[in-house]
Amino acid sequence: MIASQREFRGTAVSAGIGIMVARGAELYRREVMLPRLIPIDPGLIASKEADARDRVIRMLARALRGERARGRAGHWTYSLDRHIGLLQAFRAERDAQRAERRRARPLR
Repeated sequence: MIASQREFRGTAVSAGIGIMVARGAELYRREVMLPRLIPIDPGLIASKEADARDRVIRMLARALRGERARGRAGHWTYSLDRHIGLLQAFRAERDAQRAERRRARPLR
């Protein structure tokens, strides 16, 4: 971690971005956000199966890794808006996956 990253963590800006990501994940609408963030088949968006959600999460994770790499490299194509959108979608999809798994678990 470079010095500027260490200085950024724990600041008001960092906290503000965290709140924005959390709120965006709460307001997330899969059919609206996903096609704007990643190239994805409409059938995959409409699917409610666990395999489809797993695939979407993997696609989002890959896109996030790429966006982070562009940001760290200072590449001119990096977009903070896209980065935040990917993070919101990833967290919303992951939370939905966890909720589905909790519901699917048999009661003891």
